[in-house]
Amino acid sequence: MRALSGRNTGNDTAPGNAPRWRHRAAPRWRHQRRLGSSQRGVLSIAAGSAGGQLLLLLAAPVLARMYSPADFGVFAVLGTLATTLGAVASGRFELAVPLPERDHEAHDLVAVGLVTALGTALAGTVVLMVARGEIAALFDQPALSSWLWLTPWTAAAIAAVQVLNQLAIRYRRYPAIGRRNFLQAGATLLTQLGAGLVGLRSGGLALGLGVGQAVGALSLLPGMRRRRADGEPGSRHRNLWRTALRHRRFPLLLAPSGLLNVLGLQLPVLLIAYYYGGAVAGWFGFTQRVLAIPVGLLGLAVAQVYLAELSRAARTGGGQAAALFLQASRQLGMAAAAGALLIAFAAPPAFTRVFGPEWSTSGTYVQALAVFTAAQLVGSPLSQTLIVFGRQGLQLAWDVGRLLLVAAAVAFTARSGGSALAAVWAFGLSAAVAYGASWLLSFHVVTSARGLGSPREPEPAPPALAGSQ
Repeated sequence: MRALSGRNTGNDTAPGNAPRWRHRAAPRWRHQRRLGSSQRGVLSIAAGSAGGQLLLLLAAPVLARMYSPADFGVFAVLGTLATTLGAVASGRFELAVPLPERDHEAHDLVAVGLVTALGTALAGTVVLMVARGEIAALFDQPALSSWLWLTPWTAAAIAAVQVLNQLAIRYRRYPAIGRRNFLQAGATLLTQLGAGLVGLRSGGLALGLGVGQAVGALSLLPGMRRRRADGEPGSRHRNLWRTALRHRRFPLLLAPSGLLNVLGLQLPVLLIAYYYGGAVAGWFGFTQRVLAIPVGLLGLAVAQVYLAELSRAARTGGGQAAALFLQASRQLGMAAAAGALLIAFAAPPAFTRVFGPEWSTSGTYVQALAVFTAAQLVGSPLSQTLIVFGRQGLQLAWDVGRLLLVAAAVAFTARSGGSALAAVWAFGLSAAVAYGASWLLSFHVVTSARGLGSPREPEPAPPALAGSQ
């Protein structure tokens, strides 16, 4: 405000001008209007996400009675493979889309990412033509062989959504992102319900995932042509290869990191399916599906607010970052503790009553994952601290450590003769320990930055990654 009033001093003292306070009020009003627009954008995204997740939550009892645990076991393997491959199918070029100053370069990056995703799908199809039977035999689920072809194309659709979503973020098309979230969930649900009604039980859930992702990508396509003409002739004939080379650090450095991050939560699903079979994988996958809905909604909302506030604190010297971190930790901790107690005592009878008696095992799995769910709710949004303060090395080390810890915990329990429930407990407790370590690393970073006059230049985390851990 001082800078503004200093700049307007000459006009304020000029004869006939309005009083000084009016000149000060106008910039403040314009600033508030801009903030209101940003808040409306965030609300648009949150409303679309909440609506979509609410649809999936309300439909869960219907799907649980329509599909068997073995069907969910097939979906657990197919969905895990597609999600893991989809995280890197675009070469992580989508993370570069918001960065260029010129729109034509951003569109070139979008094209590179989509072409890379298509190439990944084609390569995956070739691999499955050769090894489809071996993969199905590995998990002892013959039904997989008929539906594995969905995996690379679902992964490509997931990658396309990520690429186009980043372009929408660049243009601040927040209502479009909110609509995409809702349409994607709605298409997924309608396809899964329709496939179940016509008898496509073993692959219907995976088919719904693929269709939902494709609909989400198609809903964002209209933004591809926005601001395309930026005054440069021959823009449609630019060399995409040069664009890919100029941003090669994204596939070379960020793709392995992203893969490690996704595998930290997805690999245990495959290990449980491998060691204990399709029904156990179905119970475990359904448990994760139900828990992910409320955790994802709350975690994403907190992550977005925390990222914005922490980035602002880091830019001003980091003095308020520690207080912000501790305040967010307390608020998340109280919500996590209440949720964990509710899960531990109410989940088993609730699962049997709501989803049917054949899902009672999932109720015991929910109890085993109560501590992990609470730790994830606290640790995942706050883990952005490492990225904001430029500590990507620590983040990568944590990704590697979590992957090794949870994989070793599940594999050791299974190979030593432990039950499926024991393996779920091993996964939950080891993952909770990993998130505890993430909190300690973040706390160390913010407390170290408190006394620094000029902290390391903060690097904002991409919005698509907020709360993804």
